[in-house]
Amino acid sequence: MSVRKFKRGVLRALILLLLYILQTDVFTHLRISGICPLALPLAAVGFGIFDGGLKGGLWGLVAGILCDLSVGSSFAFTIMLTLTGFFSGFLSEFILAKGFPSFLVLSAAALLVCSSMQAFPSVAYMGVSLADGAIGVLIQTAYSLIFVLPVYWASRGISRLKGR
Repeated sequence: MSVRKFKRGVLRALILLLLYILQTDVFTHLRISGICPLALPLAAVGFGIFDGGLKGGLWGLVAGILCDLSVGSSFAFTIMLTLTGFFSGFLSEFILAKGFPSFLVLSAAALLVCSSMQAFPSVAYMGVSLADGAIGVLIQTAYSLIFVLPVYWASRGISRLKGR
């Protein structure tokens, strides 16, 4: 393994650890209407776009495990973020450009799906109306999109890291 690959791996792990800490310890105190932002799906998208489908899927798996730990889910985010990382990488290799507009669109889509997954039990089993659940999904998605730019810069910067 080259020094450059090792540095990239360590930096990606540190980014995921930082986002996990923010998501579990900081964002829980910054609620809007009882809703916290999600940041780990953004990393899965970023690593997928800039590192390709396979690596994106592997880092999405790690992000998904951390996201499941963060929100108390069993395995739903692990599967979702693995697929997010893989398909973000696949789309960026064959269809989309590796730039901010693609990152923004894929991040918004991933956040909508993740927020919907989080809202589903409340709507299906706890009597929350579909309209209230949809409003919550939109609030969480918009709130989470605040963090798109820093995660984009970090994931792009890691992919451009030069080895010595």
